[in-house]
Amino acid sequence: VRDDQRRIDRAKADIRAFREEYAAEMEISAVTAMDAGDFDQAEHALIDLIALGGMDTVVNQLRRRMEEAKVYGGLKPGQVIRDHFMNEPFWSPESVIVQAGSFHMGSDAFEEGRRDNEGPRHRVTFRRGFAMGQTEVTVRQFRAFVEKTRFLTDAEKLGYSNVYDHYSGRLARRDDVTWKMDYEGRKAADDLPVVHVSWNDAVAYTRWLARGTGKPYRLPTEAEFEYVLRAGKTSLYWWGDGTPPEVVENLTGEGDTSRGRRKWETFFEDYHDRHWGPAPVRSFPANPFGLHDIGGNVGEWVMDCWHDNYTRAPVDGSAWVNPGCNQRVVRGGYWASSPVQARSAYRMKASPAARGARIGFRIVRDL
Repeated sequence: VRDDQRRIDRAKADIRAFREEYAAEMEISAVTAMDAGDFDQAEHALIDLIALGGMDTVVNQLRRRMEEAKVYGGLKPGQVIRDHFMNEPFWSPESVIVQAGSFHMGSDAFEEGRRDNEGPRHRVTFRRGFAMGQTEVTVRQFRAFVEKTRFLTDAEKLGYSNVYDHYSGRLARRDDVTWKMDYEGRKAADDLPVVHVSWNDAVAYTRWLARGTGKPYRLPTEAEFEYVLRAGKTSLYWWGDGTPPEVVENLTGEGDTSRGRRKWETFFEDYHDRHWGPAPVRSFPANPFGLHDIGGNVGEWVMDCWHDNYTRAPVDGSAWVNPGCNQRVVRGGYWASSPVQARSAYRMKASPAARGARIGFRIVRDL
């Protein structure tokens, strides 16, 4: 070696080439393991990169990517995704990746319109992100499920549902009303949120999605729904504490009028969204988390059993379920909700077989 400097230079070049090739192999191994969800294997690859030395930038980039993969499944908050059925020409509804985080669930003792079942207020923390349906499930999307599976909804099996009666201004039982119909019992447009569906029907739809796509689809938990509904805000509604400054949701507005020339008895002052009854999905802007109609249009089924308050409620965002419970939870304002009922903390209970013109649902996918 002392006789020929070129040998030293060649050795250095060979070592550098080996390091670069080995580093590339370890980087590919780490990324492949992350994509497969094997984070232990990915960590071993990162340790090998650290041992090489001089790879700090690459290691830091891969660590950030691994944290995102752990929390969001390799996806980005705000990203819109769909899943294709494995052996069928169907797609899941579009879903938005919701960022991990925490919030205070429920209402405090001084909130105007508060009910006892909205407390005690408590912090809920989501350590992983999740994907939630960008809109409520539509008539078109529900039809694909029914036509493929020949599923019979509770309204079809029991022979009736509840529709809005323009003459009385109330909901009334009517025979032979099904998911194919709108809030009045007329044929529903494809882009309307599906109504006259029970909690049982909604769960059946999510299970069909899960089987067909191989992905973990389900109904939202109550905590997930309120987290997304609030969108980082502590105000009464996601847009603030009073009448929205612009048209943002299908709500009870002072300027709304029914076909029978009725007006709302309680309403958001100086508000007019031009709808009496559910509106087609995406008729209004999305909230700050990218969800449409989350605070209005139709109320929505969630997974949880009904509890009279939040004492001993989960703090990790999971569903609060008791075997054999006979009441489920409905969240979110709907087209006839009073301002008090449209609050982010407001919650209702209903039988799993209940159905009518006010309630629909949207889906969630675990990451």
